[in-house]
Amino acid sequence: MRYVELGKTGEKIAVLGQGLWGISRFKGYFKSRNYYENIKSALRFGIELGMTHIDTAEFYGLGKSEKVLGEIIKEYNRDDLFITSKLFPIHFRKKAMKKVANKSLKRLGINYFDLYLIHWPSKFISIKEEMNVIETLVKEGKTRYIGVSNFSVKQFKRAQESLKKEELVNNQLHINITNQTHIHNSLSYYQKNGITITAYSPLAHNGYLRLGGSLRELLEELAKKYNSSIQQIAIAWLINHENIITIPKAFNREHIEENAQAAEISLLKEDLQRIYKFGGSH
Repeated sequence: MRYVELGKTGEKIAVLGQGLWGISRFKGYFKSRNYYENIKSALRFGIELGMTHIDTAEFYGLGKSEKVLGEIIKEYNRDDLFITSKLFPIHFRKKAMKKVANKSLKRLGINYFDLYLIHWPSKFISIKEEMNVIETLVKEGKTRYIGVSNFSVKQFKRAQESLKKEELVNNQLHINITNQTHIHNSLSYYQKNGITITAYSPLAHNGYLRLGGSLRELLEELAKKYNSSIQQIAIAWLINHENIITIPKAFNREHIEENAQAAEISLLKEDLQRIYKFGGSH
């Protein structure tokens, strides 16, 4: 696994992590008793392959995702894992937001997050108020680093300006080969300022299984050239950009291993650029 610096922190983080979006709170009761055991087995396998950055959120499975991850965390040395969680912006008061953060820590069974993010910009709470809360969490030792998710550059700047002492090190954004807007419109800002982007949904939820047309043809051409799959090319394309890491969700051992191998693919600049014309404005 390849590791890169998180922001300007000096902290090394896996360029490829594991995302827990989509975990159901109820599936284990109604569909399969082994549902959560399969997820835990997948997480263990990913960790073995060096995918030690694991991303969750209070919103995922209404806390179930954090609880499942918590059962895994206790099997490992805490310092060997990098845990990210996110605060969902439906809590209107500082006291309530801090309470929710503490509940997340309790479900995870840990004393601190490695990275804690505001999940979405809020229509009801000011960015300044949100930043005040997560900055306080750093001061209290509840999180090592802070960031945001789904913020525009304008919102990100406003958030950073609202902080008294700390710096935002991360913005988690929806980016993949068919959704390249942030690559073309804002990546240069984050690179210039030494901020890491975490790209979520790197395979667009369906693994590009139904992808067709010219993009499919190009990916198949590149897959043959680099002795890989089109999914590996899609992931490699993301993480071959400076300041981008990603967190694919995979609960199948074959997919996890394939994802991990994508971290080692180094695309030629010309091949990176050939994909640009297929998504986003630029």
